Amino acid sequence: MAPYRPIYLTRSDGKLDILSKSRKKESNAPTADQLDSRSDAKGNTDYFKELELGDAKEVDWRRKLGGMLIREIGGQEHPGSNYILAALPENYRLYERVKSGPASEVTDAYLYGHPQGRKKRYRSPGDFFPHLLWLATDDNGDPDNCSCKLCAPDDLQVFKEPDRTKPPEPVKKEQPPVKKEAIPPKPPPIGTRPMVIVPSRSHSEDKGISVTKPPASKPPSATLPPTVARQAGPPPATPTVLAPAKCFEQDQDSQWSKYLFRPGELAWFNRGNAWGLSVILKRTLERDLQNPSKDRAKYLVQPLSNPLQQKSTKIIESEDGLRPWLAWSPPLPTHSGLANTPGLTYNTIDWKGVTSGRYGQGDAEVDGSIFAAKAVDDSLTLFHPLTNNTVTTGERTYNGIYLGGEKIWTGEPIRLRVGSGQDIMVIHSIVERLKPGSTSISSATVLLVGDIYKFSTLSLQPGVEPPDNRHLPLRLRQDMEYRNRATIPIKRTMSFWKLAQAQAKLPVTDIKGRWYESSALLPILKGADAFSQDLTRGEIGDAGQWMNARGDCNAVSGVPPKAGTRVVDRLDAFGRSIPPGTKISKGLDGPPEEHAFPKENALPPTTVQQQQQHVQVPIPMEDVQEDAGKKGLEAQGVSDGDIEQFMDLDRLEDGYVQQFAEAGGQF
Repeated sequence: MAPYRPIYLTRSDGKLDILSKSRKKESNAPTADQLDSRSDAKGNTDYFKELELGDAKEVDWRRKLGGMLIREIGGQEHPGSNYILAALPENYRLYERVKSGPASEVTDAYLYGHPQGRKKRYRSPGDFFPHLLWLATDDNGDPDNCSCKLCAPDDLQVFKEPDRTKPPEPVKKEQPPVKKEAIPPKPPPIGTRPMVIVPSRSHSEDKGISVTKPPASKPPSATLPPTVARQAGPPPATPTVLAPAKCFEQDQDSQWSKYLFRPGELAWFNRGNAWGLSVILKRTLERDLQNPSKDRAKYLVQPLSNPLQQKSTKIIESEDGLRPWLAWSPPLPTHSGLANTPGLTYNTIDWKGVTSGRYGQGDAEVDGSIFAAKAVDDSLTLFHPLTNNTVTTGERTYNGIYLGGEKIWTGEPIRLRVGSGQDIMVIHSIVERLKPGSTSISSATVLLVGDIYKFSTLSLQPGVEPPDNRHLPLRLRQDMEYRNRATIPIKRTMSFWKLAQAQAKLPVTDIKGRWYESSALLPILKGADAFSQDLTRGEIGDAGQWMNARGDCNAVSGVPPKAGTRVVDRLDAFGRSIPPGTKISKGLDGPPEEHAFPKENALPPTTVQQQQQHVQVPIPMEDVQEDAGKKGLEAQGVSDGDIEQFMDLDRLEDGYVQQFAEAGGQF
């Protein structure tokens, strides 16, 4: 690692003591009570302690501040070096708050010294950096020129929370259309920043960098920058308050990186030497033996097949052995008679004829799983009813929906077909609207109501931060924080979800499917090594770019997407592709006996890492439809353990059947 070169700051506005409102002198630091480290009767402590020069957290603050400062003012004399503040500005002191109990301890750091007193403290290096930059560059030392959160008046903040005490301006009733929005350009600089000189040094002087006062120059004026000037038009949309989870399983699925897959979902599973299609029956968490500090998700799946050749359940020991249904395209049938006959469905196929060879050579188990998966993709099931207003409004609301192969809750994000292609909606309500004069669900319309967000990016600038929207789901916020930690140091950009429209209503045909965390899914889809390389380059894209959309596998060119077939019970969507008596666990919301796992039939994990190296972007469904009548079953070799061959099954032909059997894997 390159050595750290110290930066010496020659000016400070820090105060060790201030005058209180009663004109009494008081310490600009935590109070005596706050510094008391004694525990209470229950053994809990809550106190502040000063961090001395050289403490690990104090050094971390100075390193971060030095790096941000040198990136802002220059430092080309030593382009390969790292930088650190030689010390915090004079009279600024870093304190750590320690909150501990019998079983845990939490610490936070606060920087004291602001001339307005102890209540004006900085919580992070990022909070303090605009003030540090002002100290280093403003020749006049005018606090009105500082853009930090403590010095700048509230109405000068770049992003301001809407004033909820004033009535909103009248807004037209019609909702704005959902349309593609370009990434905002880099905003122009705020005023004219005085020049900062970092003098070059001889070897004898090469012990540090002095940030000196610049030549006389007009400091930036304390006015709103052009990019945030108030403009005429309707006020910005206000995000909808996020309702709490209504059941245990919903709460589990709202947590970041806990479970990637859910009971009742359609998923690809690793059979050892190939991949197959299955339904998730249950899940649990176990201690990860390779990383004892973390839990590892474990799943029980039921392979899909034709009704004459059904298989036993399989245990998947890690999420590396699973893929979301929409991560890959389903293959063409292996029997020529099925591949070349349009309009066939799982329930209309003569499976006895298929197994007896009437439709040519092929694998009836594979073809059964393919047609079963397409039937599931066409289905939708509403569950966990909340309200029933069929008498007054003709509507019912639900807490969740099985949409195609995926299980979706209210309060979580989904991917949209409309907009830019990366837009998402945070669902706040799932509405079933009955046809007037009818109580039949088959003719009812299902609408998803929620807030639409667009992926937006800002150039990193002091004092400019994206809005802090606490109404976004936790998974969405934590995944964005993860991605920004990778992109900010390298790309000098930060991303956020920008509210485009509140309380939009969309039919299910406008929904692609579940939204997945890039931080959780991309390491599985791309492989750990490729994902690590992306991290080092600061290139963490959206996982949705690697996913298909619900309905693509049944799409017909020129025909709009269909809402699909309403199914009352989720098991009915799988029909005869799974054995009679199969049960989908309700998890924590069900009886305890549903949690038990069988002790055998676990899949060997040895081939998972070998196969995940060749994952590629799914083939578009349009190509599958165009090629369906052309390929037939012309021979093409398939090698063991090659995901690119086994899972891009659109291009598999006659050689697949024989080598699939030779691989020894079964559904």
